[in-house]
Amino acid sequence: MSFTIQVPSPSIEEPRFDCLFCNKPALVSSEAARTETTRTVEVFCRHCGARQTVATRKNADSTLWEMAG
Repeated sequence: MSFTIQVPSPSIEEPRFDCLFCNKPALVSSEAARTETTRTVEVFCRHCGARQTVATRKNADSTLWEMAG
């Protein structure tokens, strides 16, 4: 895993990510899938070049985003 979700990540906003390699904010470059409770996006770090498809879901009480799987 190259990225982690920023904490806190409220479900009323789109999920945001940080790069684990350089500890800087990453960009969401494209969206692969979306449902009411999940997001699958391509995440890119403009600092070190890391890239990965990341899946997130809402937590049990639907207030925060968390990494799926």
